[in-house]
Parts: sequence; structure tokens; C-alpha cells
Amino acid sequence: MRRIQAVRWGAFLSLSIVVVGILWWSRSEKRPNILLITLDTTRADRLGCYGYELAGTPNLDALANRGVLFERAYAPAPMTSPSHASIFTGLWPPEHGVFTNGQVSLDDSLSTVAELLSAEGYNTAAFVAAFVLEGKFGFQQGFKYFDDDLSKAAADIDVLHQYRDGRYVIDSAMNWLERREAKKESSPFFCWVHLYDAHDPYIDHPKEFGDKFSDRRYDGELAYVDLQVGRLLVKLKSSGLEENTIVVVVGDHGESLGEHGEETHGYMLHDSTLRVPLVIADPYAEVDSRRVQSPVTIVSLFPTLLELTGIKSSSAQASLSLAAASRGSAIAPQLCYSQTDEPYLQAFWSPLRGLTTERWRYVRSTKAELYDLQSDPQELLNLVETEPDVVIQLDGELAAFEDSLERRVGGRISLSRREEQALHSLGYAGGAVPEPDKAPTGEALPDIKDMIGFLNRLQKATDLIDSQDIESAITILEPLATEVPGFMRVHLNLALCYLQRGEFDKAAHSCSLALEIDPDSDRALDMAGFSYLKLQQFDKASQHFQRLIALQPDSENGHLFMGEIYQRQKQYGLAMRHYGEVLRINPGNSMARAAYTAIQQSIGPP
Repeated sequence: MRRIQAVRWGAFLSLSIVVVGILWWSRSEKRPNILLITLDTTRADRLGCYGYELAGTPNLDALANRGVLFERAYAPAPMTSPSHASIFTGLWPPEHGVFTNGQVSLDDSLSTVAELLSAEGYNTAAFVAAFVLEGKFGFQQGFKYFDDDLSKAAADIDVLHQYRDGRYVIDSAMNWLERREAKKESSPFFCWVHLYDAHDPYIDHPKEFGDKFSDRRYDGELAYVDLQVGRLLVKLKSSGLEENTIVVVVGDHGESLGEHGEETHGYMLHDSTLRVPLVIADPYAEVDSRRVQSPVTIVSLFPTLLELTGIKSSSAQASLSLAAASRGSAIAPQLCYSQTDEPYLQAFWSPLRGLTTERWRYVRSTKAELYDLQSDPQELLNLVETEPDVVIQLDGELAAFEDSLERRVGGRISLSRREEQALHSLGYAGGAVPEPDKAPTGEALPDIKDMIGFLNRLQKATDLIDSQDIESAITILEPLATEVPGFMRVHLNLALCYLQRGEFDKAAHSCSLALEIDPDSDRALDMAGFSYLKLQQFDKASQHFQRLIALQPDSENGHLFMGEIYQRQKQYGLAMRHYGEVLRINPGNSMARAAYTAIQQSIGPP
């Protein structure tokens, strides 16, 4: 309780600082430009400025040397969309409702930093690299120019992880700056640049680095990102903008790289995925190479950016501004909340909620975690059993903090048919999205620490499926289906493999096991219906497709195969009705058009 009161007192102090900031900027002749660079999937401890001797990040290191570096900056979630939503709104994930990637959007009712700056006369522009930050997910709010063109994205990457090379992002941002210069625009700008290259899968850049990073591909990706950042910073300087542009560089989340058993990110709450780089280089602040040791949350960037431009932030914001620290003043440690729902969303395992303080990290899950970050920075020794008083204190503070949040539901998204089908194939759009806050009470959900090995094996099998090595994938999936019978994605992927082998009876069985876990899984209903159709068990096929259509009225496959079933049963009127629905949904579906035309020619119009 004392700590929560401290947060509220900090909020009062933050508001006072904002007022001072307004007076400070009122004496300035010219408001500053803001360049915000968000680095996807970037661990702080893999940059040279954070002490990593093998890093190839000279441009970011140089930026840190002329600004303020925050040693312990933490993301609110180890996911791209939730963290960016927090950066732009100053709200925690439960408050803005963006809890995962590709499922919900940032609601229009929320005010973003771009909207507030635009209203104050700032020219706002954004250049994003990844699908999950496209305008359709609400991140375009407040930007007069929003470049999310992924036409140059690699075609062999699934839609949820599609991105464009950082070179193209920086090219677009530099072109925009050149157009401003050509037009002699005098208004200040807020420019957001997002770079995604460090995200898995990591690729080599032999043209830029030869074989220097051939055995350290993640480091190589960060070096490539640094190269692109350097290009943009050189452009600022050559255009005469450096002296009036505050540059903020921040990571949205980190990368586990195998630590704690996690290969990438999203499922665990450790420094590897939460501790991110944060550098503020303010040409107006007489501060060079300063380091802030206190823990801070990147949610604080919302009021920070506003204060740096002299705009008053809402008193409802719980975050504390970091503007004072960027000018050389000391700041109090911040309470850093974090969460991930991915274990529950993907496998109905326990979601995680955590607090990070100066000394401790506490994670609430089925099997709670407590780490002393001062004596155990690698988080190898769980102290839950030996420090029960600390657990009780932090769990109470976590509960009180969550109770103080005003929860929102994320906005609806509008995806193209291709995107819906792609997400559907990945299992991301199946049925209703599970809500972790509505998990069965009193039920001990599996803990990610016990399940991460199974998840890694599933990912390996998924990679094998993508490479068309179905036999090898099955050798992984069949034992998994027995070892973790409640892991729905295992059954779905196994059903997909059986379908590709033409083993429709086995595919139907795997789908039935998936539907026992989630009766509303549209992917399971779709594959089960198709399997029974191939087995000529039309009643069972019809039951599954009708259930699919009830859940997803615009299910193209549902209507297509119901049309085929009725056509085989010579119920031509019903068949034409379903084929007509397919053509309404997708006029280019040649199978439905051919079947519709054939029936029409044989029996006449319906």
C-alpha cells in the first residue's frame, strides 16, 4: 500500500514538472522537433552503450554519449502491439485493451501523443515496418502522414510477422524530410520510425558485414538496425535539423535467445524480454553521456514527449515523466508493471502479471516467481519459498495496482480476406479470443515454466510443416499430443499433417480432440468438416460446417463445402444458396462459380 501511495505522489510531482516544462518552453523561441525511433525486439544488453563488447552499434552508442541513457527501462509487455500502444497512450495494457498482436486495435476513443502534438501544430508522420503496427490496428491515430507500405515485404513470411527491411523504412523517412525541406515547412515535426529487423527469423547481411556476424545473427541484425539509424541521424545533421530535434530511441521488448528455455519472446517476464534500451538526446539539455540507474517504464514516454514539447499531459495518466531526467535531474524509481497473456491465448496456460522494483521482480502465475535482481541479475534463483514476506507484500501491491486500473476492451479490426485466411491458418483467428481475466477460477492452469519445452517442440514442428517436411513434423507432434493432451495447437497442427497425407480419419480424430478443448475453434471445425467430407460422412461434415457458419457467417470454406454436400445430396436449391454466399464473400472463387453455373445450367435458376 505504501508503494501505491508513492506512485500517486509521483504522479503529483510529474504534473508539477509538466507545468514547469510549459513555462520553460514558453520562453523558448522555437519548439523542438521530436524523432521517436522504436526498435523492435531489442535487448538492452546487446548494445555497445549498455556494455556489450561484441556489439556493432556505433551510431546508437554515439547517440547515448550525447544524451541520457536509462540503464533499467522496462516494457509493459514482451509484445510489439501492446508495448507500442502503451508508448503512444501512456496507458498500461489493461487500460488500452491491446493485449496481443493482430487481434485487436487501439480504440479511437483514446488520445495518442501524435493526436495531441498534431492539435498543437506539429506536423506528424510515421514510418512503420511491420504488419502488426499497420494503420488498421489504430496506430495511425494523429499522424497526418502514415507510411505502412509493406509491398516490399518478404513473401515467404506469414502475415502476422510480415515486415519490410529497415532500409526501406529509413528511405521513406528521409524522403519525407526532404519534401519538408523543399517546401520550406517551418512547423515542428513529430516523426516516428519503427524498425523490425531484429525480430526472428534473423538473417545475415553479408553485403554490409561480410561473415562478421555469421555465428551471431541476432547481433548482426542489431548492427544492421544501427546502420539504418545512423543514416537517418546523418540526414538530420546534413539538413540542419539536429540542433532542434530531440531524438528518443526505445526498444518495445527484448528477446530471450534461449534464456529460461524461451527461444524468442512473448511468453515469459524476464529482463531478457522486458529490459530495453532507452536513450533521450535533447540538444537543449546540457547533458552528455549521463546514465540513469533508477528503474523506469517506457509507458512514461507519453508524458515525457508531451513535457519535452511544452504540452500539459492529462492528470489521469499514471506514468511519470522522464523529462527531468533527460535534463540531468534525479528521478525516483518507478514501479514497473508488466504482463503477458500469450500463454493463455495460445494454449490456455496461466497468464503472467509482474512487478519490477529497484531490487525485486515478482511474477504472478500458477507457480509464482521472485528474483533478487541485485544479487541475481540473470534471474536463476526463484526465492518464492525463502522470501514469503516479500511475496505477500509484492503480490498485494500488484493486486492493488491492477485494481486501480480502468480496464478497456480493444477496438475491432477490419482485415482483408487474405489476412483473415492467413491468420486463420496460423490458429490466431479461431473462434472467440480467450479472455485471461475470465479464466476458470480455482483452476490451476499449467505454468509456462513447465510447458516451455513443449512449446519449443511445437515451434520446431511448425517450422518443419512450413518447409513441407510433414513426416518429420508428425514424429514430433504425435508424442506431444499424448504428453500434453490439452495443448490444442498440437492437435490442430497434427490434423493439418494428416490432411496433407490423406489420412482423413486421423485428421478427424485430431480435430475432435481440439474441439474438446475449444468447441468454438473455427480452424478445428473447418478441418473436421473437410475430413468427414472426404470420408463421405456427410452428416458429420454438415454438422461441423453448419457450426462453423453459425460462428463465422462469412466463412468461405463453410459455405463452399456445405454447397458441395447439398450438391452431392441433389439438394440443388440449398447448394446454390451456399455457393451464392461464397461468391458474395469472394467473387473470385472459381470453384463456387463453376459449381453454381453447372447447377444453373442443369436445372435452371433457383
